Amino acid sequence: MKEELCRAFCNEISVKEVPIGLAVSTSFRRSDGDAIAFYVVRNATLSGIAHLEDDGQTIPYLEACGVDFQTQTRRKAFDALLNEYGVEYDENENIIKTSNMKENDLPRAALHFVALLLRLFDFLLLTQEHVESTFKEDAAKSIKQAVGSRAVITENMPVSSKLTELTPDMVLSAPNRVPVAIFLSQSTTRVHEAIILQMAALYEAKEQLSVVALLETEGTLPQHMHRLARNRLAAVTSWEGDKDAAIKRIEREVLGAEATIH
Repeated sequence: MKEELCRAFCNEISVKEVPIGLAVSTSFRRSDGDAIAFYVVRNATLSGIAHLEDDGQTIPYLEACGVDFQTQTRRKAFDALLNEYGVEYDENENIIKTSNMKENDLPRAALHFVALLLRLFDFLLLTQEHVESTFKEDAAKSIKQAVGSRAVITENMPVSSKLTELTPDMVLSAPNRVPVAIFLSQSTTRVHEAIILQMAALYEAKEQLSVVALLETEGTLPQHMHRLARNRLAAVTSWEGDKDAAIKRIEREVLGAEATIH
């Protein structure tokens, strides 16, 4: 199982045997720099059966950062997210966990579980004050103008019926080209989600897909995340400083050589 987990997460995880099963530390990071981790907990009575659970720090960390899960709106959104991923939250132990499953299903389930943990950190955005930015609107408009009618463009929609957990900002599909999913990224979490979608397309759905992260600024990502994103995604570009070049790079990814002939 260790080898399968490593393949699912692109060989950049730490998997250690622990009394309850396996402790898995991923290459993804929380906003404080700590790795996002989870456990594979083997069933004590049923051979070959296990479940996934977080390290018990996800919700306490978010609450320490000011996220109040007791408000009606926040709690409703939290419960809806848990239901979407088919997991439960043990309030007594502060643990998020899946149901029991066969160990062969764990690597695939682990991708979904980490995607859930990443989405939970989006609750931080609701507690922080952000300067109003027109980045997403301006970038989407520029991409549409560059590509024009040469590709079908959808916005805020899943890539396919097999890849519904994470939604890119845009998907551009040109004739005889691999579809390109664009993440307009203002946070590390959004880039994490782009990487998860790329891995899910490769290892789970087995669908051809190019995922591109367009960063609002170079400072959006710490250095280690820049390296991870460059190695995992089709392209990582930056809006700030050279918008035209960033859009041209996306145009080439969508249209190939045709991008230079117009």
